[in-house]
Amino acid sequence: MQKKTLSVAILYYSGSHEDDQDTITGVKGIAESLSRTGHRVTKVIVTKKNWKHALMTPGDIVFNFVEDDTWELYGKIADGLERLGRTQVGHDRSGFPYAICKASLKHMLKKKGIATPKFKIFTEHSKTIRPGTMQFPIIIKPSNQHAGIGISQRSVVTTKSAFRHQIKKILAAYQGHVIAEEYVPGREIHVTILGNSRRLIVLPYCEIRFRGKFRKHWTIYTYQAKWDRNTWEYADAWAGAPAILNKAVANRIKNLSRRAYHALHCRDIARIDMRVNKKGMPFIVDVNMNPSINYYDDQDATLASAYALGWTYDQFIERLLAITYKRMSG
Repeated sequence: MQKKTLSVAILYYSGSHEDDQDTITGVKGIAESLSRTGHRVTKVIVTKKNWKHALMTPGDIVFNFVEDDTWELYGKIADGLERLGRTQVGHDRSGFPYAICKASLKHMLKKKGIATPKFKIFTEHSKTIRPGTMQFPIIIKPSNQHAGIGISQRSVVTTKSAFRHQIKKILAAYQGHVIAEEYVPGREIHVTILGNSRRLIVLPYCEIRFRGKFRKHWTIYTYQAKWDRNTWEYADAWAGAPAILNKAVANRIKNLSRRAYHALHCRDIARIDMRVNKKGMPFIVDVNMNPSINYYDDQDATLASAYALGWTYDQFIERLLAITYKRMSG
């Protein structure tokens, strides 16, 4: 059967941070892949001035990578595409709160009884800043950021005074809520899922393997470990797949991931990040509904999982395109 040729619009944001550069090179890789496999591609940098015009960019399918600092443009593009009935890759409006606000994500996971570390949410209006019944160590991170922004070795605290100091620091630096959650010693596993409804493909698990100097530091995937090539954290954190796990732990991870995917109304693709404690029990720490799929990043967790399955990059992008198109066309 002859493959269907599609037109694809890629809308993205061009910022100056390391994670913004990842978006730019990621878009380059996707566009090159789509062109190699015969699809027509249009790329548009979205700004506050042209976002309405960008919504009309022709394309059977649209990628929304407009991940601006405040999520304002991202939301406008997502809402506009949905209002116009455009086919966009990934989550719809129902998943939007969880994509941009980790506090909303945590509350939904708790409501659905899906394992996530014990947590508390703080705002600038919080009258008291105390850990309550949470046990140290505790990791503190901004709610409305992504890509590890605001997460460093200093994010993990072990005393009440450090707890208050770090929360006040994050509140002053970033808009929105601050999450404090119990740190889970153990392994960091990232699970990429493709598909819709009951037809899901769970890719081989990727493990963030902390080596070298991490033996004397907190084994957390910081902003530096993800993006800053000039740091020891970047050098000593490696995304490898497949993760070697016993069957019981692997099944717990798979079941937990699928539950979260459905509960959060994920579509087409999502990457679920979790910590697995020393007893083999997994806890979800984040869900990325628009994960990085950057061909030019040799530490891309989602692609490490795809490659472990034996797919090429072009095959991965083609599969994602087909899943999205089929969801809309049947």
